[in-house]
Amino acid sequence: MKNVIELVAKEKTYSGRELAEILGVGASTLRKWSMLLEQQGYRFLRDSQNRREYRQSDVDALHSFYQLTKENLMPLEEAARTVAGRTSFQQTKRETAASLSLVPPVVPSAGSAPFPSNHSAALSASTSAALALRTSAHVDRLEEKIHSLAQHVQHQDAVQMELMERLEKQEAYIRNSLKERDRRLMKAMSDIIEAKQQLAQLRDEQRKKSIWHRLFRTQYDSSL
Repeated sequence: MKNVIELVAKEKTYSGRELAEILGVGASTLRKWSMLLEQQGYRFLRDSQNRREYRQSDVDALHSFYQLTKENLMPLEEAARTVAGRTSFQQTKRETAASLSLVPPVVPSAGSAPFPSNHSAALSASTSAALALRTSAHVDRLEEKIHSLAQHVQHQDAVQMELMERLEKQEAYIRNSLKERDRRLMKAMSDIIEAKQQLAQLRDEQRKKSIWHRLFRTQYDSSL
């Protein structure tokens, strides 16, 4: 199983930014799709900083997810279940096949007597059965560890999504508060301008009344 892990580790992987460019989507969209697939049991590789690393099989799976949601208009959760169910068996099959291909054949040591034909057949069947059991046990243990790690990662992703939602709500509240402040400021400026106009109009009316009053008084005094 160690050889299987080493074989997987040598496989070319893509970062989230690279895969987002390949699929033609945003990094946040790719992160959301990946989280939906993980919630359905799909497993991605992780680097030393717990960031996802995407293999070619992951690229194919996410491309299928893209087609189901964008072209076939399938809901995101349903598309995630479809893709995760389709690929989980294929991943296990590939890992088991890689493990079997890396097991060296049983060869008699130098100077030892050759095995009888019937004994060789029985030994081959017994070895194959034992190998299948060991491989199955290794696969089961590895899947349990991966499942436990995936659950932990999903919990962290859920916490991260909750924090992101809170930040988005706070940003929306701040934007709305700023808009309301700007609205009130514009209203206050408009009220000030209107008050100045009314004050100027009132002063102009008072000035006109004063002129007429002086003019009328001058005429009155001259008539006396």
